[in-house]
Parts: sequence; structure tokens; C-alpha cells
Amino acid sequence: MAETPYGPYSGGGRRAGGRRTAAGRSWERSFRCPATARRPREAPMARYADFIRLHEEISAGEPPRSRRLWWAGSALALLAGLVTFAGVLAFRGPFGVRVPIFAGPAATAEGAAFGYALCVLAGTLQATALLQVLVAVAARPVRAFAWIGGFAVTLLTLFPFAVPGTLGAALVTAAFDLVLGAGVVTLLSAVAASSLPPRPARP
Repeated sequence: MAETPYGPYSGGGRRAGGRRTAAGRSWERSFRCPATARRPREAPMARYADFIRLHEEISAGEPPRSRRLWWAGSALALLAGLVTFAGVLAFRGPFGVRVPIFAGPAATAEGAAFGYALCVLAGTLQATALLQVLVAVAARPVRAFAWIGGFAVTLLTLFPFAVPGTLGAALVTAAFDLVLGAGVVTLLSAVAASSLPPRPARP
């Protein structure tokens, strides 16, 4: 039974001898656009030379001053953790608000404060590591970090309202997430912007 021709590659699937050509392979037709399929294959040495030139361009630039970024990120993580610990104790003690809202009802004030502060500290260090990666690979690392950080802070601010609990606990937890998250993103972005080497002026 003859095969039914269809698509832009119909009729070119087999040679006279029965062997399949590159155009007749279904996986190549699925992942390669027609312009790429018609383009002649690039020699392996040419691709290797392009890779060497790209590596030389990256290594020729001034390396980012990551030590300053990590010192600032570590200090900011400790400060944010301490502020979170003190804030949770303050709201759970005199005001009786269960902060953070995702802490179980059986959690003590000290346990909830320590757990929340530890989460804030770990999140700040992870944000510092993300910024370090973006500085190394992105063309505009500060802008990319600001977009990612803003999206993450928005999700963290809305998350307390999806957890069962009182409205007051949700509002206070959301305020903590918003203030601390926005502060971490803003300060890390400022440190990274001051640590990056100046971009060469366009001709």
C-alpha cells in the first residue's frame, strides 16, 4: 500500500533504493524548520572555532566582583532573619496574631519565629546565588534579576491568602513577605549594579 503524501516534505521520504533520507525522518521534520533543513551542514571545525571565539570574548572582559555581592547578600540575609524573628515575636506576643500564617496551631512563638526567619535567610542567600549566576551569563543581569525577583515577591505576597487562617494573620504575613522581599531584591540589585564593570560605549 502506497504511503499518503502530506506536509511540506511529502514525496521525499525514501530514495529509490529504500533508504530513508534526512527529509524523510519524522523526528527531523518535527524539530527542524524548513529553512534550517535546506541550509548546508556546518563543518564541525567551524562550530569549534565559533565556540573558541565566544570563550575568548567572555574571558577577555573584567570578571565581576562577586565577593562584594556575597558579603552584602550574607549581611542582608542575617539582617532580614533577625528582623523576621523579632517581628514574629512582637506580633505573636502583645497582639496575638498567628504569624506566619502557615505555622501550625501547635507551634510556639519561638519555634514559628525561628522557622520563618530561617526561611527568609535561606531565600535571601538563594536570591544572591541567582544574581551571581545572572551576572555571569545574562546580558542585563540586574534587569533580569529585578523581573524574576518581582515575580517571586508577588507570589509570596499572595500565598498567605491561600492558606487557611484568619484574615489578620494573612495580612501581616503578606506584609512581611512584601516588605522583606522587595527590600532584598532592591538592595541586591543596587549592590550588583555598583559591582558590575562599566559597559563599553557604543560607537
